[in-house]
Amino acid sequence: MAIGSGNIIIRRVKKVKKGGHHGGAWKIALADFALAMMAFFLVLWVINVASPEELVTIQGYFNDPLGQSTSGFSAEPIDLGGSPAKSTEKKLDLDLPDPGSTKELNKQQEKARDDAQKEREEMNRVLQADLKKMNLSNALMNNIRIEITPQGVRITLLDDPDKPMFERGSAQFIPDFENMLLSMAPIFANVSNPITITGHTDSVKFGGDGLDNWDLSSRRANAARRILEEGGVNDRRIAQVIGLSDTVPYNRVDPNSPENRRISITLLTDSAYKELLARNRLNYGPVGQQDALDLSPEAVF
Repeated sequence: MAIGSGNIIIRRVKKVKKGGHHGGAWKIALADFALAMMAFFLVLWVINVASPEELVTIQGYFNDPLGQSTSGFSAEPIDLGGSPAKSTEKKLDLDLPDPGSTKELNKQQEKARDDAQKEREEMNRVLQADLKKMNLSNALMNNIRIEITPQGVRITLLDDPDKPMFERGSAQFIPDFENMLLSMAPIFANVSNPITITGHTDSVKFGGDGLDNWDLSSRRANAARRILEEGGVNDRRIAQVIGLSDTVPYNRVDPNSPENRRISITLLTDSAYKELLARNRLNYGPVGQQDALDLSPEAVF
């Protein structure tokens, strides 16, 4: 085009900004870092407020997340009410400590705690050694669990469809289990610790002759008591015999599991026995002061 022709030429130049934000990847990285820090401080908080028993429970869960923890508690380290159990509302965690932060222990309390721990470990060692001497069959050994709990050492006899412990719907022991309990009785007789016996059922509703799961669990616990006494355990050693029906399932994932049908025999430590006596006196003993009540028919009706 000739110069001076009068046409205007416009050049459009696209400017590229340099040094921009380069996308939002840094936001994702920052969010991941913040989440990790929150989880870290949450772990620190749980460790700080958890009791020694709760710490053992959590440790057992991470050792075996799909099975029972080594301390005898549930496979769920923190139960927020969402575990798939049918009896959630009436489930009792008798072995779990009271919620809340742990208190600092003085020297006397620390010594008592250490003594109780040594007592539990010694009982566990003696029981394990004596059971090995009994030379029980593998089928029977598979039905036995020995666990250390805050109350002492618990021996649990689990039911098995292939090796049942009781006659169906009855408190009558199968002969093999009755003979096993009779053989174990001298082991319990050689240890001076008080004994508690609890009976448990699964969540399958039992009904026969006017009985239910509560009656069945209580009768089975009492049947175990009679066999132990027949084997040489002094009746004064028995501190408590109770039936808990299906309120404390051994397998919380499947409340109908056969292993929930069980008998638990616990050798109590000295401190646990004193706590049991104090709790029983408080719950079932006479009250300190009785109000005068007018129970005449006119007052009641």
